Order: sequence, then C-alpha cells, then structure tokens
Amino acid sequence: MALSKRLRSVIIAACGTTLLVTGTLVGNPLAMADPLSDAQAQLDEIEAQRSAIEQSYNDSQLRQSKAEAQKESLSSDIADTQTKIDAMKPAAIYIVQMQQQGAGIDLTASFLLNDSPENFLSQMQTAATVTSLINDQLSSYVSQINHLNALNETLAGTISDIKAEVATQQKLLAAAQVKEAAAQTVVNRLTSQQRMTLQAKQQVVSPQHAAASSSRAQTVLNFALAQVGKGYIMGTAGPVTFDCSGLVMAAYAKVGIYLPHSSREQFNYGTPVARADLQPGDLLFFYSPIHHVGMYIGNGMMVHASNPRTGVHVTPIQGSYSGARRLI
Repeated sequence: MALSKRLRSVIIAACGTTLLVTGTLVGNPLAMADPLSDAQAQLDEIEAQRSAIEQSYNDSQLRQSKAEAQKESLSSDIADTQTKIDAMKPAAIYIVQMQQQGAGIDLTASFLLNDSPENFLSQMQTAATVTSLINDQLSSYVSQINHLNALNETLAGTISDIKAEVATQQKLLAAAQVKEAAAQTVVNRLTSQQRMTLQAKQQVVSPQHAAASSSRAQTVLNFALAQVGKGYIMGTAGPVTFDCSGLVMAAYAKVGIYLPHSSREQFNYGTPVARADLQPGDLLFFYSPIHHVGMYIGNGMMVHASNPRTGVHVTPIQGSYSGARRLI
C-alpha cells in the first residue's frame, strides 16, 4: 500500500527524532561521561608516566654518585702514582744519560740509586747483575708511567660520564615539568566543586593507622606519617621535600637501615610479603617495571610522596600494585 507524501514525512521526522534522542542518551559516550572520573583516569595515566621519569632521574643520580666516588678514588690513585714517579725519575734520568753516553754503571752508582742500603742489598740478592737491577728500575719506572696514563684516561671517561648524567637529569626534569603541567591542565578544566571532590579523594586528612609490630617499625612509621603535608620535589629526601623513594629512604635511616634513592633498587631489599600479610612499615611497590614506592600504614592505607600537586599524603593502596617487601 502506497503511503501518502505527508505520512512519509511524518514517519521520517519521527524516526529522525528517535535517532537523535537515542544518540544523545545512549549512543554518545561524551554525554554520559563523568568529568571527575575522566579527569582521574587522565591524572592516573599522567602520574604513571611522570613516576617513570622520576625513577629514571633517581637512577641517573645513583650513577652520577658512583661516578663521583670513582673520580675521587682515581684522583687519589693518580696522586700516589705521580709521587712514585717523581721519586723514581732522577734515577731513571741518570741511567738513561749514562746509557746514551755509553758509560757503564758500577755497583757504587747502583747503591746511590737506591733509597737505602737495605733496599740495595735486598735487590742485589734477587738481581744477578747490576745490569738486571738497572733494567728492573727502568722497567718499574715505565710501568708506573703507563699506569698513570691509564688512570688519567679512565678519569677522563669518568668525568665525561658525570657530565652526561647531569645532562640526562636536566632533560628528565624538563620532561617531568611537562607532565606536571599536563596534570594541572586536567585539574584546571574541572569546576571548583569537582576539584574539591578530587582533592578529598587524593588526601586523607586524619589517617587511621594500625600499630607496628616492633618499636623499630613504629619509629619508621611515625617518621613517615610526620612528613604528611610536606611538599614533593623529584630527587629529594627531606627534610623539607621528598619524592617517593626519598621518603622511604629517610624513614628507614632513622633505624640504621640505609636504602638507595631508587624505588626499583629498594625492591631488592628485605623479604617478599604477600598482600594479605601486610604489616605497618612494609614497603609497597607499583608499576612494572617498578617506579613508585610507598609505606603501608594498616587498614588498606599507605603514606607516600606522589607528585607536586599532592606532596606527601595518605591514600588507599593505589592501583598498579606490584608487590611488597619487609625490612624489619
């Protein structure tokens, strides 16, 4: 049966309205999205990226610290070797001059070239002739010079490594600032009420924590909780600001346990603990590979230094949990 033109128009209009309503209520995810949940998801993703940058920064600082220690050791070795060379140099020059002139070096000269009569007699017991004694002295002198050259070459490489690490850290700091700006942009898009709600979720004002199992663990826990409200700066370990591994490092130093300033390195300390067996003071690690650490305080809560927006705060155990370690 043929439909009239007017009826067809009404049906088409009705279908169009239905499609529009359906698209608005069901088909368009943006219309149903929760701005706060969306912002939190974006912040979580940014935080994972920024935390990885922090880990790289701290690892670079550890490498720089080791290189600085190596530089100091090399400098000391170079000074000692140079002292030996300076002491041997007059004798070596004398020997070379005599050889160039075609003159022999008798026992008297050999005696004078030694530091002491006892040293001379000791060397003569092992050297068959004066010539072999002189060759030993020259060989030792050349060996020390070669050793000094090798030390200087290693030192130059170490200094180059230090400069490279400093440059790497500058780049990582810049990258972290980009992530922090991106996170702030996400927050700025929210209404004031939404920002207050987000902040309330990220910060537990009055943390409820359980008692630690020992006095040492309690000392660690008390220190960490006393830092709540302090600021976050990447690469710091107190007393005014902390990053995640810096907070843990400072807390455990209070009981004589000295950890590296790296969450990934800290995971190698202590013994593994199942999540169901967590006790206050245990270290909690996040992401894979690991690049964040916090401290368990009981009741499913943790204290940690997250980022510049939140500083040191108490929150429920966050996602991306990787494992836990017990040091006490």
